[in-house]
Amino acid sequence: MTLLALYLLALLDGLLCGLRSSMGRSAVIRKTGYYRRAAFQGVAGAQVISTLALMVLLVVAASSSHRDAVRADLEGAASRMLWVFVPYAVLVLANLALRLVPSNDIRSATSVFMLGPLTAIRPLVMIAGVFYGMFSSRLLETRVLGMFVLLLMLSLEFALNRRADRRQEREIRALL
Repeated sequence: MTLLALYLLALLDGLLCGLRSSMGRSAVIRKTGYYRRAAFQGVAGAQVISTLALMVLLVVAASSSHRDAVRADLEGAASRMLWVFVPYAVLVLANLALRLVPSNDIRSATSVFMLGPLTAIRPLVMIAGVFYGMFSSRLLETRVLGMFVLLLMLSLEFALNRRADRRQEREIRALL
């Protein structure tokens, strides 16, 4: 159940990274399709990362001489990570829900005071969550897997931003 929760949080993070990487990069007036593609690319990127992380986790667990200890240590680390990631996700989703209120003042306030800062601290939250999860782990395998997944998740937004940059450059060249 813990891995499922981390997986769903990774997909949500990917969706939001995809949307963030596309914001303000297109001159198209009707942007629904544009944002839908960006969200899909973010989810697809998170899916690729999650699949790769799961494959590495399964290889490590299968090749370990102490499988039960690795499994227990990984489950403990994953449970501790949720103590950091779930409150952050709830805070982000609550602020996104506030944007449904039909008030420009509330939407502007959520962007400036909450969503902007929450976006800025995303890498720090990810680092804190993984390190908190690994803090009391006893096995090197858990720590290496934690760092591997952290690097993958931090690279997602970077990759999506690079992709959006290239697309924006192509669109600008097409207009000129």
